[in-house]
Amino acid sequence: MRRKSRVDVWNDVSLAILLIGIVVIGIILMLIVRVQRGLLGFILAGLAVILLVYWLREFRRTVKKELMPEVPSKRAEWTYELIEDKDEVTIVAEVPGPENQVEVEIINNTLEIKSTNFQKAIIFPHDVSIISKSYVNGILNVKLRKQKSLYRENVEKV
Repeated sequence: MRRKSRVDVWNDVSLAILLIGIVVIGIILMLIVRVQRGLLGFILAGLAVILLVYWLREFRRTVKKELMPEVPSKRAEWTYELIEDKDEVTIVAEVPGPENQVEVEIINNTLEIKSTNFQKAIIFPHDVSIISKSYVNGILNVKLRKQKSLYRENVEKV
């Protein structure tokens, strides 16, 4: 037998809340109209229905929070700082994950940072190589050395 997912359970709960709400609204309307005939009865019935609808919506919202926790946005901002000197570049970045799963590598002038459910890249206009890397309390610190390109060396010799 197939196990119900959270979405299926939420749909069932939502339908039950709607049906209970309709029954309660009907009972309240019948009682108020029978007890208070005339305009005052309709005003009281309307107020009772509005109040009941409000509380049913609040109840649904509360149940939904319990059954369907929010999934963090995939497009969350990534915070990092790039500090550039004459011959070195330092990257300080927030990276989630345990220390042993944080990986840093250079591929074609691109610094790639990978961890559990996390992957970002920083592209450099020049060749770089990794000097050192440290990771403490979710903060990655990578020190890079700028490499002189072959074109630059040839131009300087001429």
